[in-house]
Amino acid sequence: MATLPLLDQPLAGGGIETVNFFNGRLLTGTDMGREQAARREADARIGRAVGDGVADGLEVAFAGKIAPGGKPAATISAGTAINRDGRTLRLTSDVTIALSRTADDDGSTLPCLFNDCPGLGTGQYVAGQGLYLLTIAPAFVSEGRAQTSGFDESSARCNTDATIEAVQFRLTEVDPALFADASFASPDFRNRIAYRAFGTGVTRAWAADPLGSAPRSDDLLLAMGSSLSSAEVPLALLAFTGTFDHLFTDQWSVRRPVCGRDSGSVIANLAEPRRLGVGRAMFRQFQDQTASMAGINGALMSAVFGSNPPQWVPATARLNFRLLPPAGILPWLDDDQLAGFFDGMSVRGPHYIDAAAAEALIRETFAMPAIETDSEEAVWLYRIAQNDVLDVGPVAIFANGHLPYRGDARIALNYWNFANYSLTGV
Repeated sequence: MATLPLLDQPLAGGGIETVNFFNGRLLTGTDMGREQAARREADARIGRAVGDGVADGLEVAFAGKIAPGGKPAATISAGTAINRDGRTLRLTSDVTIALSRTADDDGSTLPCLFNDCPGLGTGQYVAGQGLYLLTIAPAFVSEGRAQTSGFDESSARCNTDATIEAVQFRLTEVDPALFADASFASPDFRNRIAYRAFGTGVTRAWAADPLGSAPRSDDLLLAMGSSLSSAEVPLALLAFTGTFDHLFTDQWSVRRPVCGRDSGSVIANLAEPRRLGVGRAMFRQFQDQTASMAGINGALMSAVFGSNPPQWVPATARLNFRLLPPAGILPWLDDDQLAGFFDGMSVRGPHYIDAAAAEALIRETFAMPAIETDSEEAVWLYRIAQNDVLDVGPVAIFANGHLPYRGDARIALNYWNFANYSLTGV
């Protein structure tokens, strides 16, 4: 019979091994390397406990064809991320990078430190139509020369003074077979790609059969398999339609907030917080895409209250979006334009709600399924009453019809002419 461990008995398997220092011990470079590796492993365990994703910053914007040879470039803002290995990646200042790499290697960049980080491929932009994933990953750079004793410094390759824990960016082409049902020429191409990345777990179909559905996953990233290493954190998808012809940069389809990953269980999917992070990403992705459609540079909400509203009339939701997030904001649309956007869909409203209810409504939707634009499911439309009172421009909010109606009459809390009336009996 196998011997079982007892209570209060230390279990050393998988523990962190540190060097035992004492007076009289002969120290070697190997000993110090073991101590540094132990420290890094301790930090990584904390990182793995917290979860992987983007903690702050690291927002990606296409910078144009400004790299040598007229090649494309991207700007990444300063920020912090944690990869699946638990390693913290920090970009300390904004940087603009060329979306290509050189073959020159002077030996100053090390692919690995203490043999503990996985190898990375050599992804690069290739001129022509394609979809590419931009990621951030760890890198290690040697700097300076240390004083040595006992061997010829001119021939030594290991006498570097310091090793800098840095970051690097990769651009990996997404296999076209992974999005074969989406055409670059289709108006809803960006939307289809985004929801391929969000996964089928955000649709009504997943919740309709929770016992028969597979656990949720970020489908596109999972399908990329070995081409996406555990050392990398996804930042954005970039699409090109020809030789350096930029179609879009979509951050929120693949970036996730720092959060622990659900276990491979549908029940865990229903209870753990990662789904809320995906819901937030769906909301942000829609706002970024509609901002691009309106020709707005920067965050959508910064334009909502600007003195010069963008002049845009969006095409119908059914044309540009196969799926909508469970809630979204559409600024500067009058009632006729709003009706045109949702043409062919079942909508109710717009009804007035108080500004105090708007944020709570948006936040409540993060666990709701996406809205299928070709279905008959209802969509609530709301206007914020104070927008008209303050004359700051109209703001419309749409929300999944399965959410409770938010326009109940509250005459005492609002201006009488913005009051709603009960839907009872309607």
